[in-house]
Amino acid sequence: MNVSPYKNTQYFSVICLISVIGLLGIWVLPNTIALRHVFLGIGFISSLAVIYKSNFFARRNFGDILPLFLLSLVFIWALVHYLFFSLNPNLELQELKSIWARSLAGAVIAIGLSIALRIQKDLRPWFFISLFLVSWINLAAYFYLSYEEGRFILPSEFVWKFVFKKIEAAFFGVIAISIACANLVNIMSQKLDKKSIIYMALWFLAITTAIISSLVANTKNGVAVALGLCVLLGLTLIYMACFKAAASRMRIFIPVAIVCLMLLASWKVHVQFATQGWGTLIEDIQISSQLDQHNFWRFNSPNWNKVHGESFPTNSRGLPVAGNTYERVAWATQGMILIRQYPMGYGSINRSFAGMLNHAGIRQELENQTHSGWIDFGLAFGIPGICIFLILFSCIVYLGLRNNDQFGLMGTWLIIGFIPFGIIAEINYKHNFEILLFFIAFAAASSIRFKDPQKQFS
Repeated sequence: MNVSPYKNTQYFSVICLISVIGLLGIWVLPNTIALRHVFLGIGFISSLAVIYKSNFFARRNFGDILPLFLLSLVFIWALVHYLFFSLNPNLELQELKSIWARSLAGAVIAIGLSIALRIQKDLRPWFFISLFLVSWINLAAYFYLSYEEGRFILPSEFVWKFVFKKIEAAFFGVIAISIACANLVNIMSQKLDKKSIIYMALWFLAITTAIISSLVANTKNGVAVALGLCVLLGLTLIYMACFKAAASRMRIFIPVAIVCLMLLASWKVHVQFATQGWGTLIEDIQISSQLDQHNFWRFNSPNWNKVHGESFPTNSRGLPVAGNTYERVAWATQGMILIRQYPMGYGSINRSFAGMLNHAGIRQELENQTHSGWIDFGLAFGIPGICIFLILFSCIVYLGLRNNDQFGLMGTWLIIGFIPFGIIAEINYKHNFEILLFFIAFAAASSIRFKDPQKQFS
């Protein structure tokens, strides 16, 4: 029996999706590198088949595929940097063979996934559900541990009891909420019926789930960016109500009211249980950035006792600067100084901050990143690397808004979520970097207008 090219591509699309669901389920779990390689291998092969059989690149000019060309420059620059600019060639080569190779496979899978989801609409719900796997696992663990304790444990207790780190709950929360916001805007731009109203309710429920997951994980950056995305969603819906037909204003009132309610409730809960720092945030940032007046930033917090002859920085209230704010701001400040001094970068995704500090002869005992993903990437691959990302992001947002379809909006909202989150969270570190490039590749492919699936095979 002959199988049509279109039907054949559908089979590979299903395999591609299964591999992605597997990756989304295990990416943040420790000791799963072998299984991750299995899913990457299966997904890579099936995605190549989807890309080839769908004729996705057929009859396109350079401008049509510009986002994917810019994405390829990220990988090309990594190789060029190793050949000509590396400050630690052995470490950089090791990462090219590991984290960069996995990231490249993930990027190809993400491109295939974007095509697969547009070929088969019935696969989309499974992908959307899988985006919230981390949030559900996180919440299930919280309720289970609370059950064992016989009480609802505090978020500050939970983060030390479960395998997930704060960044992982926050990162996937931002990804999931970005996708949710894009789909809500897409739904609200169309004629509403009973089915679309149900979808809206499910998306709002999904956003609430992701926010609650970030709340119990006690992550400031995750909650801040999640609520920021909700604010932008509310403003977008208000804009649509004002500049669309007058009849649309009433139907948008309820979603806006839901967004406002989520914002208020989430913020009240977070402020009550979060670690210190919100009330004096601006002043703490100013004090923490004055590196010549304190030396605690040179050590991780467990080793702050090594600083002699000075006290921990205090603000105008006489209170110590919040430790988490202090570390992030001080490290980010020093990171930006190093980027200006060494604009071509160090060359390592995982060790550029400490490596660059050592290269510059700066006294320190650090083993971590700056906690600012974009600064970390700037330390790793310099100003050229950052510029490639900025141009790529601008291209995705422009094309996504111009196309104004479901996938274009998803690409746009992903970038809108990544930009602020990358400023305050360590998204360029180990498996987080693989996840980041996966979803940037998905956004890049999704920003490219897709021809009618059936015509792709003619």
